[in-house]
Amino acid sequence: MTEDANAAGPEADQPPAGANWNTGGVQVVGSTVHGPVAGGQGATVRIGADAARPAPAGPEALRAAAEALRAALARLRAERPGTVADADAEDADAALAGILAETALDEPREGPLRRRVGTVVDALRTVAVLAAAVTGLEAAFAALFGQI
Repeated sequence: MTEDANAAGPEADQPPAGANWNTGGVQVVGSTVHGPVAGGQGATVRIGADAARPAPAGPEALRAAAEALRAALARLRAERPGTVADADAEDADAALAGILAETALDEPREGPLRRRVGTVVDALRTVAVLAAAVTGLEAAFAALFGQI
């Protein structure tokens, strides 16, 4: 404070009627603060470096999920014929082959992968035995590009 502020008297140190000087900030009276300070609703203080962000998901997880689902579909069709309609199984198998081809590229393209994953999900969504594998394929795609 300056000498002029002290000369104004104790009334100068008071907020106007109905007002509050400390409206969500930090008020330090009679001491010195060394270090970061935050105040107010939802305020936070972070000290230190941010944690390293995880490496972006690569196509390997999507490729592995497609391989696993393709093998499970082939096994199911061999062991329990008719469980999956032939047209649905063929559509899903062709889409899974496309996913495997696309994930083998240096830079897999989102559009073709999104369409192929969508085809697999549409073709196999009602096959309870493959539900976990279909969900795994969706999750691997979501990790790479976001929700379908």
